Amino acid sequence: MLFFALLIAHLGIADSIPAATRAATASTADGAAIIVHRQPALPVVSLRLSIVASDPPGYAGVGHLIQHLLYPGLSDRVDRIGGRLQMQRTADAIAYTVTGPASELPYLAELLISTLDPPAASDDAILRAERQLREERLAEWETAPAHVRSTLRAQLFPADLSAAGTDRSATRFSGSSLPRIWAELYRPTRVAVVAVGDVYLGDVQRAFAELPDPAPAGMREIVRDSVVLGSLAPAQATRAWIGRGYPALDLDPAAVSVTARLLGQLIRRRIPSAQVDAEHWWTHHGQAVALILAVPERDLEGARLVLDSAVGSLEETVTFLDVVGAAAAIRREMLMFARTPDRMAEVIGEFHDREGDPNAAERFHADLESLDDRDVRSVLQRLARWDSAREFIAPQELQPRIRP
Repeated sequence: MLFFALLIAHLGIADSIPAATRAATASTADGAAIIVHRQPALPVVSLRLSIVASDPPGYAGVGHLIQHLLYPGLSDRVDRIGGRLQMQRTADAIAYTVTGPASELPYLAELLISTLDPPAASDDAILRAERQLREERLAEWETAPAHVRSTLRAQLFPADLSAAGTDRSATRFSGSSLPRIWAELYRPTRVAVVAVGDVYLGDVQRAFAELPDPAPAGMREIVRDSVVLGSLAPAQATRAWIGRGYPALDLDPAAVSVTARLLGQLIRRRIPSAQVDAEHWWTHHGQAVALILAVPERDLEGARLVLDSAVGSLEETVTFLDVVGAAAAIRREMLMFARTPDRMAEVIGEFHDREGDPNAAERFHADLESLDDRDVRSVLQRLARWDSAREFIAPQELQPRIRP
């Protein structure tokens, strides 16, 4: 799946910085957010620029299509200084991250600013980029794990279409339409820059002082996208796959994350033969808990029973020590993930894109430490009251090979 979801167990704060340290923040004259987390140990900087935006109605996938158009040129320019380029299209933002020598801050900033200009591309280049997006759309369905996640996402967040768009929206992309669509996406006030490394706030402010002016937004002739209701390709599976998704609207994110982890632990204990993924999905579309199992066919019925009763069973058995242990494990994993500047920038940036708070990641990390079993029970009680999204993929029957 082109990831719209935040898998909370993998995000966090670098252990080289005390938990109480807050990022330095400012805004450009145009209203773009600037967030700097200084790490002077190495003469390196990671810059992450994001545009907080959803694709305009009728043009699902256009943000990621623009990224594919820009990537080759950006990558070549970053390579000239021995740097590295990454791009992401989350459910919350279009994001680019460049990592290179801190002495090249102006050059790296100029490169990122260029992504804010109205895109220009030939129809041939757009067709090539759209072919890449179509392959990504198919990949969301042809393997069982991605297929289950895509189906649950469509049920839990109907407005959150794939970042790769739809077959119908792809027919609306052309060289002449991209600047008009970009006018709907880009505003300086939607831009956030996160810098992590051997740089100061003032340096980053000066580097991003001049952003392109936004173009006047025009009226669109399309008012909504075509929602993909069926799978784009048959899923390949040698085991049975079961998915359950629970909306977790208006709940404490830290408590939801711990609850998801504990549900996964409970299911693994009760079905040792299963591959179990318990995930906390969190974007501006909302929150959800997703439980995804792959089991041998012989254990299918037992797995269904365990999965259907997991929320109630955990509410009856969860203890304070369970919650403390799960929260501590998430905090440790958060620390490990964000040990490099680019990952630290990703963490701070994704939290900011979703909440608009430059210290949201640090706050979430701190909230984990104050949870107890009452918080988890409160989440479980809410989950039990809501209908869950469901998906099932039967294992394929392997046909014996017949010799002629």
